[in-house]
Amino acid sequence: MRFMGPLSDEDISVLQDHYLHSEKPATRRRAHAILLSNKQFSMDQITVTLEVTRETVGHWFNSWEAQGIDGLHDKARSGRVPFYNESDIDQLETLLKESPHQLKTAQARLEKNTGKQSCGETLKRALKKSYSFKRARHSLRSLRNEEDFRNTQKIIEEFSRWGKEERCALYFFDESGFSQKFALPYAWSPSGQSVEIPARSHSQRLNVLGFLNRGGSLFYQATTDSVTTDVVIEAFEQFIARKDPETFIIIFLDNASMHRSLAFKQRCYEWMNHRVHIVYLSSYSPELNVIEQLWRKVKYEWLPLSAWLSFSNLCESVYEILDGYGEKYRINFV
Repeated sequence: MRFMGPLSDEDISVLQDHYLHSEKPATRRRAHAILLSNKQFSMDQITVTLEVTRETVGHWFNSWEAQGIDGLHDKARSGRVPFYNESDIDQLETLLKESPHQLKTAQARLEKNTGKQSCGETLKRALKKSYSFKRARHSLRSLRNEEDFRNTQKIIEEFSRWGKEERCALYFFDESGFSQKFALPYAWSPSGQSVEIPARSHSQRLNVLGFLNRGGSLFYQATTDSVTTDVVIEAFEQFIARKDPETFIIIFLDNASMHRSLAFKQRCYEWMNHRVHIVYLSSYSPELNVIEQLWRKVKYEWLPLSAWLSFSNLCESVYEILDGYGEKYRINFV
């Protein structure tokens, strides 16, 4: 069985940087494959995870062994001269900063400045290297304290190190709601047609309270009642009742009102007697809570479209996914 590794700390750092920040998806996938192999993932597991062939993974391994990180980059290829030169692209990017949601407006102004006419597809190809078209989103980033955010990151990293040394078990807690009114996922459909799900003006809501660690362990409780302090406390009590009494557990959670209530804080002191310690994440920092990745996967990737046809279908599908997490469904945290 072939593995890449053990890798040096420097190699791991370089690969993680390419996996997280490389402009090209192909480079990110190749770096991901090397990191997974270093974690003793077999070639068969990597092919399933990245949806490629064994031959492809083997080629990546050969390139890494022969050239290091340079071997994971695509080689320069010949082709026709680009319609837009670097100066044109710089102008276009400047125009898009003024109106990022109005490509036609930027195109008209660029045409006026350069005298070059092109179709929208040519313009999109020119932008592809450094820009992507995606939905604008609301963000809490401007509200958070960056120093507190960085300090919390360091705390998580330190406790993660403890977890690797088996000095503790690290869990992330959060609640999430599922209803038929949630935004539907993207789906492939024949040209000229669309996948249609009946619209709902009202829907029941399934609330899930979950404890997740990076090793694939998930404990959850679900309810159709509102999530109150009492409901959260009950979930913690059930989780603690199932833990090994000798295991020291650290649970990270956000600053929701029911997590900061007097009743919950009082229980936190009691739970310390059971070797469970609660740590609050910095405010307005959902990206620090690992379980948020699970909620996104369930809602936008793993739930079948049939789940949205009825509330009972939705509940059954959510339960099936969460019960199968760690085996049928899994997230690879690098």
